[in-house]
Amino acid sequence: MRQRRRGSVQRVTMSDVARVAEVSPMTVSRALNQPDAVRPELRERVQEAVRKTGYIHDRIASALASHRSGMIAVILPTIASSMFSDSVRGISEVARARGAQIVLAETNYSVMEEEAAVAALLGRRPDGFIVIGTIQSERTRSQLVRAAVPVVETWDTTEEPVDSLIAFSNRDAAQAMTEALADLGYQRIAFAGVANGDRRARLREEGYRAGLTARALHAPQVVYVEDLTSMRSGALVADMVTALAPQPDALFCLNDVLAAGALLALQRKGLRVPDALGVAGFGGFDFAEHLVPSLTTVDVPRYAIGHEAACVLMDRIEGLADAHKISRTEFQICLRESTRDIIL
Repeated sequence: MRQRRRGSVQRVTMSDVARVAEVSPMTVSRALNQPDAVRPELRERVQEAVRKTGYIHDRIASALASHRSGMIAVILPTIASSMFSDSVRGISEVARARGAQIVLAETNYSVMEEEAAVAALLGRRPDGFIVIGTIQSERTRSQLVRAAVPVVETWDTTEEPVDSLIAFSNRDAAQAMTEALADLGYQRIAFAGVANGDRRARLREEGYRAGLTARALHAPQVVYVEDLTSMRSGALVADMVTALAPQPDALFCLNDVLAAGALLALQRKGLRVPDALGVAGFGGFDFAEHLVPSLTTVDVPRYAIGHEAACVLMDRIEGLADAHKISRTEFQICLRESTRDIIL
């Protein structure tokens, strides 16, 4: 049997790209590895030559030569929720504009999975880490310190950040919402949290409790669900809250997903919101203002947190900043139709 001879396909090289773009190979290398160091018109000429030749940039070789992988590791609690998608979008836009790519790893709110994810990613030599949240494990903290790569923690405050920190206080935000509900005249405010939650969940519950104390209200009324990413859990919240005695006149949920699920379930029960029960959430999700009634919430600058975190990280990676940065972002209490002034 005759064997079919394979035709040899010659690999496109950087020199081929340089010849088409009519520049030197060094210019091609700089345009691909340090795009900000090349004039825009020259960079576009190189990119056009890359498209024409079908050249595939060898990032492994570039990493060996430059000691940079061009990769940013992003650690987040879950990819199942839209809660963190705006932050990831902010990170991705900055990374892409500055010639880097992101790789995501989720921890599922588990310290053990956090340790495993960071260890696995360190083996791929990322240029830096962005963490949605703060590092929970001392082992992970030690690994990152020994790796000597820039780290930016986000979404929560901590007195001992690994490196840089871009965050707001979950505790202060939850306390502010609880006090805002009290200032509207609500006298009995229940809280819906998550069983075995992460640090942010615990801090939001602490803030709720602190708000009750600050306004000299009742003992806390707290119900818990297992899953904070599902509107089905919000329906369970509605069942538990309507069974409480004494009956609350307001419900503050850990996030907007739970609040939306509870709001819809209360309406299905024939309970008008906010007449029968005021409802508030946390997160400022886009859908919150489009619910009927629109949802009162703590608005968090999710995109801005991700965008600033990526800028801080890239500045450290590129040597534009040599010191860590601590930055506090602001939350906003958005009072909407799901709560109202109570006439005493």
